[in-house]
Amino acid sequence: MTGANDPIRQLQSTIDTLWQKADNGPAVTVATMRSDDGSPHVEPTTTGYDIVITERGSEQQRFANLSLHEAARWYLHGMAVAHAQNAELANRTQPETPAFTPNGLKDTGYSRWNWMAPTIQTMQGISPELGQWAQDYYAAVFVNYPLEDYEIRNAKYALLPNTHTG
Repeated sequence: MTGANDPIRQLQSTIDTLWQKADNGPAVTVATMRSDDGSPHVEPTTTGYDIVITERGSEQQRFANLSLHEAARWYLHGMAVAHAQNAELANRTQPETPAFTPNGLKDTGYSRWNWMAPTIQTMQGISPELGQWAQDYYAAVFVNYPLEDYEIRNAKYALLPNTHTG
């Protein structure tokens, strides 16, 4: 298939159009061939898209039969996370008197929330629905993996309800 009916072009165009709203530079290019380095590629199917991650010759993960919207959301979220994590690392400040984390390491000022919150903000800037999806996604993560006390202490953004340990 070529032109407007090409599913990869449709996906790339959707990603490009939506990512422009984030104002974070160009969108990633959707790969269609496996690279075996842990990066994703897309395989169009008769009913949607499969996003496939391969590494060292074997398939590690497959997100099967995604709609155009779901596949685009997957890429948009990944780009939003990458930008937020880069900014978190560049702006991280170590506490003046670092305590020890539960695993025995000195507190470096890290908090997952310092990249999760900006990810939600970026997704919200793309669309309210994507912002709500990202917030719901991280709220679900916190059910099983709540923020540690040091992450709460280092958080630079208002926390979602129920994000911390008791």
